[in-house]
Amino acid sequence: SSHYNPLFIYSEVGMGKTHLLNSIGLEIGAEKKVMFISAERFMYHFILSLKSNDMVKFKDFFRKSNVFIIDDIQFIGGKEAMQEEFFHTFNALIEKGSQIVISADKSPSNLDRVQERIKSRLSGGLVIDIQPPDLNLRIKILKSKYDEIQKKFGENYELSEEIIRFLASEVTSSIREMVGALNRV
Repeated sequence: SSHYNPLFIYSEVGMGKTHLLNSIGLEIGAEKKVMFISAERFMYHFILSLKSNDMVKFKDFFRKSNVFIIDDIQFIGGKEAMQEEFFHTFNALIEKGSQIVISADKSPSNLDRVQERIKSRLSGGLVIDIQPPDLNLRIKILKSKYDEIQKKFGENYELSEEIIRFLASEVTSSIREMVGALNRV
């Protein structure tokens, strides 16, 4: 937790970053004031505040949390005014001792068109790279999802080990796509 501030999690698309961030938020949401937002929503609120000339409200809203979780930070790339605001929000939260958790599809140093000072801040805590699962883990994930489907829908058909192994071997691009293939079967 606060020993690693910020906590920066990155991986390719469909590896479960958003699920992980949601879990973190839900787990600590009972005892702390958690703000969970996607970078796109942050940008939307930022633009709205600029248009309505109410940046004070924006700043107050985003800086009052104990835990600030922002998903898909790569979307701030190239948006200078928003990067400026994110930088100040980040610093204000760190100063007051809030935990920051961030996800992206690349490591901080590989974020396109993001200011160096932001990359530096994002690298300042713990950076975690989520690697794609190996074949055995993909098989376990599919079996678990299959059990979930059977319980949820009361399905009584059997899916052979061979089919599960085939799906786990063929669909390796993302967990999301692999589960989608299972749903279609």
